[in-house]
Amino acid sequence: MKQLAPAVWTHDIVAEGFPTLSAVVLTPRLAIVVDTLTGPRDMDPVREFLAAEAGRRRVVVVNTHHHWDHVFGNAAFEGADMIAQRACPRLIQSQLQGGDESLRLPPPEGVPLPNITFGDRLTYSDEAETVHLIHTPGHTEDSLVVFLAASRMLLGGDVVEWPLPNFSQRSGAEEWVRTLRQLKQLPVDVIVPAHGPAMDKQLIDANERYITSVYEAVAAAKAAGAGRGALELPPARFLAAGVAVDEVYEAAHRGNLLWAWDEV
Repeated sequence: MKQLAPAVWTHDIVAEGFPTLSAVVLTPRLAIVVDTLTGPRDMDPVREFLAAEAGRRRVVVVNTHHHWDHVFGNAAFEGADMIAQRACPRLIQSQLQGGDESLRLPPPEGVPLPNITFGDRLTYSDEAETVHLIHTPGHTEDSLVVFLAASRMLLGGDVVEWPLPNFSQRSGAEEWVRTLRQLKQLPVDVIVPAHGPAMDKQLIDANERYITSVYEAVAAAKAAGAGRGALELPPARFLAAGVAVDEVYEAAHRGNLLWAWDEV
């Protein structure tokens, strides 16, 4: 466990090449676990940390969205309150039944569904911290972020990502850009994505620029006659100078190009 702020710790793994993060927020009354990674065993360090540090706090689990690398460890907290946006339980069930493009085999322990859901916003007010769960669609229809008002920190799930975001919601680009522009209005100093390092608001700008420019470039290429598999649009064209992209994100970028080609 790594401490990011006086009341915020993180635990990260590598999931199929992607650095992937779970976070713990301790308030006077609550121990809030944000995302549960790819299986219950991934969460052993978090459970050990809670056993040592949470005391009598009530454990609350937040799923930032339904994708397997954020919810498949839910069984590590069987019996705890599990919170998500309203669409999340349905989308987890669809994923488990093979109806989602991010399908993976679930862990033997199963995947308990969120038992508390909300629409646009859910707020926990505690003595030292106010925690806002905010619906932020775009990456998926059920995506949410966790805004820690006193800490001026945003736990961004997959709404923001570094070095580039992954497209996964059909016809979601415009909604995603609207979400990012709204997030820029929040009084935050640090943004912690589920994939990538903690950064400032430049992360939001980088994601917005990538999404809009990829769709524009793919639309222009398609209009000029480029085939789906013949898009010569390297990631460096859409990223700031000097941003490194490894093989995992090279592949993610190629997938994004195909995703955009299908939509424009």
